[in-house]
Amino acid sequence: MLKNELMKNGTQNFLMEYEQTNTGKNTISVIEGNAHDWFQKLEIIDFELLLYKSYLQDYYSGKMRCEKSTINSLLSYICRHIEQNKFHLRTCLYYKNRISKIRECDDMECEQIYMEAHSLFKKRLQDHFIKIKRLKHQIISKTLVYSELKID
Repeated sequence: MLKNELMKNGTQNFLMEYEQTNTGKNTISVIEGNAHDWFQKLEIIDFELLLYKSYLQDYYSGKMRCEKSTINSLLSYICRHIEQNKFHLRTCLYYKNRISKIRECDDMECEQIYMEAHSLFKKRLQDHFIKIKRLKHQIISKTLVYSELKID
């Protein structure tokens, strides 16, 4: 009951936000635009994570044992996030392709179904983006600790 109420309120808030920012645009075009933006962001994250992994692997080879332990745990954490990001990339691609098959709604009930699904998908991706942001901060802070580079 509570979950349904939260979902309903979350959807209503999302619909109100949608109506304020997207007047004049139809629901499907907004959803398509979001999916396109998310897919591009996920592709960039994929590239960045592979770059960080490669950098840390090279960086790892010249470090002392205590530093290697920290870097090794960070590398395994990066690898887990690479797999999660690949999952989100596949899911987002599927979602993008599915959107093109959505028909235009004639009533609010129909539109609300699409918006609820879109809102849920958006929430999952936002959570993923937050985790990636934290990971990037962790990578930077750990490499700064062990490097001679000083940033004020």
